[in-house]
Amino acid sequence: MAVATELVYTEKELAAIEALKANKGSKLSAKQLGVQSVILTSLRTKANKFADQNPVIVNSEKVEDVCPTCGAKHEYTVYWLD
Repeated sequence: MAVATELVYTEKELAAIEALKANKGSKLSAKQLGVQSVILTSLRTKANKFADQNPVIVNSEKVEDVCPTCGAKHEYTVYWLD
């Protein structure tokens, strides 16, 4: 298996980047962005692996919501670009 030496984005990653750019500054879940979370994780991994090639830096944070009706806790990750 060949080792990747150049930063290349897939079509799905490019679509995720566009969704993040359209909502720049807003912290949104993958569902709110209309993107699979695995794609956002892939972007974060590539940013770490290819840090010297000016990658798109996707920030993330785990958040917890509480349902106002039943009190159930729901944990998920939000993503954003600075």
